[in-house]
Amino acid sequence: MISKELDEAIDVQEPKRLLIEHIRTDLYNTLPALRQDGRTSRIIPKLEPNLKYSNETQYAYLCSDHTDYIPSGFMDSGWGCGYRNCQMLLSFLEKEKQDGHCLLKHVIDITSIQLLIEKAWQEGFDPAGAKQLKNRVFKTRKWIGTTEVYSLLAYLGIRSTIVDFHQPQEDMLDWVESYFTSCISTNSEQKVYYTHRPPLYLQHQGHSRTVIGIEKLKSGKRNLLLLDPAKRIRKSFKRSHADKSSSLGQKKIYLYHCPYRVDDKEIAKHQQYQILVLGHVENKGYFASEQEREAMKNITSVSIN
Repeated sequence: MISKELDEAIDVQEPKRLLIEHIRTDLYNTLPALRQDGRTSRIIPKLEPNLKYSNETQYAYLCSDHTDYIPSGFMDSGWGCGYRNCQMLLSFLEKEKQDGHCLLKHVIDITSIQLLIEKAWQEGFDPAGAKQLKNRVFKTRKWIGTTEVYSLLAYLGIRSTIVDFHQPQEDMLDWVESYFTSCISTNSEQKVYYTHRPPLYLQHQGHSRTVIGIEKLKSGKRNLLLLDPAKRIRKSFKRSHADKSSSLGQKKIYLYHCPYRVDDKEIAKHQQYQILVLGHVENKGYFASEQEREAMKNITSVSIN
């Protein structure tokens, strides 16, 4: 659990200049950016037609459209999902500003992520995780997970929170729905809601994915909406065409296939999940204070039973 002392540290209105300067002048800004042809922007708005015109969907909530889709490539197939999901979080931070400052300059490549994870370990972040991976991930095919992404973000002065789910089938769906719905005022006539929420890094044994929203069906069941780096999709999604007649004649509507839906039965296949949330669970912003950044060297989590 996040301690009372840490919560109090978050609330202290300390000058953020030192950490902002740290982010700007850190090695991060000199590292290579991910190639533009390795990412698909504006992926979130492309989901709306599929959800809006679906006869099964009652409503859906989607994360910020600042999120890009970044799949695994030939060179990282089978081991790179953690890095690709990390890059999807970075794509949000790249476009997001706080106090007039850009959070990150650009999305970095996998080798650069590995380098910064090792830099974080050298500075004292997550000593247990560093030991488990023998203090080395640079230029290897070692898998990374939630704690490595958390350490990378903390090293850069970006606040994040890990949430543990031990009974995930309903608890996790409830939590994710609350995460997306609590920041907007709903309109009963609207079917698809956009939010400013960042995407979520979702981890279970052996794999990770990026949660970009949640969908409720008319049957009452709910689906997580995910981007899975291992499941490559066309940039245009595989469009299907449906002709609808009207008094004005034939109107062609383009429907987009959702990249990946996960229901409660699929979730139940794993007993434990972790979600990494950018910022704080109470949405207190992204820049960490110096005191908080120091406390983040020892990884903590919020447990949802």
